[in-house]
Amino acid sequence: MSTAASSRLARLLGLVPYLLENPGAELERTAAVFGVTVDVLVDDLQLLFVTGRPGRMPDDLIEASWEDGRIHLGNADEVSVPVRLTGDESTSLLVALDHLATLDPEQEPVIASVRDKIRAAAGLEHARAAVDVEVPPLDPELAALVRRSAEAGTGLALDYYVPSRDERTARTVTPRALRLTGRWYMDAWCHTSGGERSFAVDNIRELTPADAPAAPPAPTGGRTAEDAGTAVELTLAPEAAWLADELDPTAIEHDTLGPGTVTLTLRVYSDTWLTRFLLRHGRHVRAISPRTAVLPALRALDTGPAADDSAPDRA
Repeated sequence: MSTAASSRLARLLGLVPYLLENPGAELERTAAVFGVTVDVLVDDLQLLFVTGRPGRMPDDLIEASWEDGRIHLGNADEVSVPVRLTGDESTSLLVALDHLATLDPEQEPVIASVRDKIRAAAGLEHARAAVDVEVPPLDPELAALVRRSAEAGTGLALDYYVPSRDERTARTVTPRALRLTGRWYMDAWCHTSGGERSFAVDNIRELTPADAPAAPPAPTGGRTAEDAGTAVELTLAPEAAWLADELDPTAIEHDTLGPGTVTLTLRVYSDTWLTRFLLRHGRHVRAISPRTAVLPALRALDTGPAADDSAPDRA
């Protein structure tokens, strides 16, 4: 079913109960309620004339009239009940709410109210059932310190464990935000390494306020024509397909070089980032284009470790 067809079906299933609850509803107001034009609404009403129970006899079909600018329905009792959330829809919403509650504990009372409404809307069996969501724990004091510092633009002294080198490093950072992608990360400007970095929160051994120079503005995601980046196409082996969820590809194809492989098209704005990515995950890269994109990583292999290991890779 196309997106347009599925959207129309959802609208019709909501339209009939609404009109039965509001007999004589004005045509223009009803169109506004459902976010469509009057012409689209009239087209929907005309479709209702050929909608109804199997058999398709005249008394099996929904009756609709709107000639006087007000809408009246009849013979529509079988579709008069508002559409309920499916189990998957209600579960997805409840999981998202649990995620939001973890990100902003102060909003828990509001989120709890919305959660109860969704459970009720999903039906009694879903209202009784709890959704078991395992969200990684986050130390509230650390979270509060990071958020205060990010809001004020002040620095923090970071004692950070780098698993790949089995060593602890001392850095001065200005945090940007906390982010949850499977585990908690602190995105920050690292004054020690001079760039944007992401630090796994469970690898932070100590975090304290510190004096730091002003950090550059946080990336907005927007790019100028002069900073358009380079298009790089990577094909990943099946065991590394999960990396597609950590990156931000402009295009993605599956099974291009065998079952389970994933081909990503990325906009790369930093040779340093791509070098770090290839040094870390190069054994899982089946193909890369342009081939010259791999040269900085090959040179780094000749000269020793390139770059810092602070956390997940981002284009």
